[in-house]
Amino acid sequence: MYSDESRVSRRVVPAFLQKLYEMVNDPSNQGLIRWSDAGDSFYVLDHERFAREVLGRWFKHQNFSSFVRQLNMYGFHKIPHLQQGVLKSESDTEHWNFEHPSFRRGQPDLLCLIQRKKQAAQPTGVLDVSSIVNGIAAVKRHQATISSELSELKASNEHLWQEALAARERHKKHQDTINRILKFLAGVFG
Repeated sequence: MYSDESRVSRRVVPAFLQKLYEMVNDPSNQGLIRWSDAGDSFYVLDHERFAREVLGRWFKHQNFSSFVRQLNMYGFHKIPHLQQGVLKSESDTEHWNFEHPSFRRGQPDLLCLIQRKKQAAQPTGVLDVSSIVNGIAAVKRHQATISSELSELKASNEHLWQEALAARERHKKHQDTINRILKFLAGVFG
């Protein structure tokens, strides 16, 4: 059924990638996972339904977070969409869009180029002191910035309160003046 070359490339393609490619190409999944129009990325349209209805058919779990972790380990990146960060209603479902330069519609031969990221091995029990010190310094700088911004906000808030009090006082004086004028006019014309 397969040529020798095809069998070799299929063997070097990890099962996760092979299943992912088949899953995206499976017409019965199109409502939940599909290729982008250009075929250079894929969408998960409703990640909760996708996890419930599709993942279990292809993998031993229905955990979308685990699926995303696997994608990240193989170098896939989530493409942010234009509405990211915009308030959405509860009924809006987020579309997740993932890409990898070697994951293309109609090009399964590229799958063998996708490699799992290597974990950086650190000697066990050895702490990287300089990274800890740098991390602490970064936290201190961040804390100082927050403290400075908080002080500015307090001063601005105090200024606004003073302006509000002054405006109330002016309003009260204007209202008293208007009341006296109305009383005078009522006495003259009434």
